[in-house]
Amino acid sequence: MYGVVLHFDSNTEYIINNLWKELSDNGISNYAYEIQNRKPHITLADYSDLEEAHYKELFEQYYESATRIYLTFSMFGTFINSGALFLSPNPTRELIELHFNHHNHFKQYSVFSNSLYYPERWIPHCTIANRLTNQKLLEALQYSTNRLEMIRAEVQEISFIKLLIQDNNNKRVETIFSKRLL
Repeated sequence: MYGVVLHFDSNTEYIINNLWKELSDNGISNYAYEIQNRKPHITLADYSDLEEAHYKELFEQYYESATRIYLTFSMFGTFINSGALFLSPNPTRELIELHFNHHNHFKQYSVFSNSLYYPERWIPHCTIANRLTNQKLLEALQYSTNRLEMIRAEVQEISFIKLLIQDNNNKRVETIFSKRLL
């Protein structure tokens, strides 16, 4: 499985990583630790398969001069019947255009793309917890709402990643290519 993800400034990462740790320490969610090398992110695209070398080449060229964008996270959300809790950024024009233009440019790979990430279906989010029972979802929401304040984030990096599943079913994220935004 492959993905294209946006990564944040160090302060935003610190805030989200601390929340992940606190949710784990309080027995609410271990989401952050289920996959090695997981970093706070927003996913632009998710692919079941693709020609890695060719995609990497296109990715490097396309994002060569991409610029940083600024987001404000002021809302929590959940997907129906998912047990997921996420932070949702205010949908800026820059974020929506970045997402739309990505899918337009890489449309030859749409056959491998998860339709939840298609333009006009995508809900930009940064997952805080996942696969929770109703009780744990409520605990995660209450804890997170009381713990966080509005976050002003800078998207500083875009990465092409791969999820690797090892023999013992351990999962880890491998960054194939990452581009710091201008």
